[in-house]
Amino acid sequence: MKKQLALASAILGLAVSFGAPVVSHAAYQLNDEVKDPTPALKEAAAIGVRTHNTEALQNLPNKDAIVVMSFGTTYKDTRAKTIDATVDAIKAAHPNTKVVTAFTSHIIRDRIQQKEGITYPTPEEALAELKKDGYTRVALASLDVIPGMEYNYDAAVYNLYKDNFKKMTLGTSLMYWMG
Repeated sequence: MKKQLALASAILGLAVSFGAPVVSHAAYQLNDEVKDPTPALKEAAAIGVRTHNTEALQNLPNKDAIVVMSFGTTYKDTRAKTIDATVDAIKAAHPNTKVVTAFTSHIIRDRIQQKEGITYPTPEEALAELKKDGYTRVALASLDVIPGMEYNYDAAVYNLYKDNFKKMTLGTSLMYWMG
């Protein structure tokens, strides 16, 4: 059940990202009674699926990629049953789109590299490589369960890299709640 929910959340975020044209917005909107929101309140309200279009890059051809971001795990069997299975389902749902798995935990990445010889990129490394390879539209799919520290890392990556691509989206964590 958890795997199905995570997959549904990831695929929903991707459907939003590559679907019909979307204006740059988040899923939450401040109450109309808030007349003069501070910059901090505006940032706090920017939760939900985020979409950014970089106007200066709109004439570039579409070349799509998905970066599946996860904290990661050093347990091989668990990784195969959870992260790899979800990434495989995303690849099956988007057969003509490059899909990259990126781990946000630097410790997990280092341990996997040392024990298994497998190198997973950080989200930043994945995006730098995609930019170098000419990808123009990137969906960031988070496999985080709750919108905590790791999801804030995902949001920071989105904010730091969104202007490097024609279009970038960031999906929500599985148990995202819009109060």
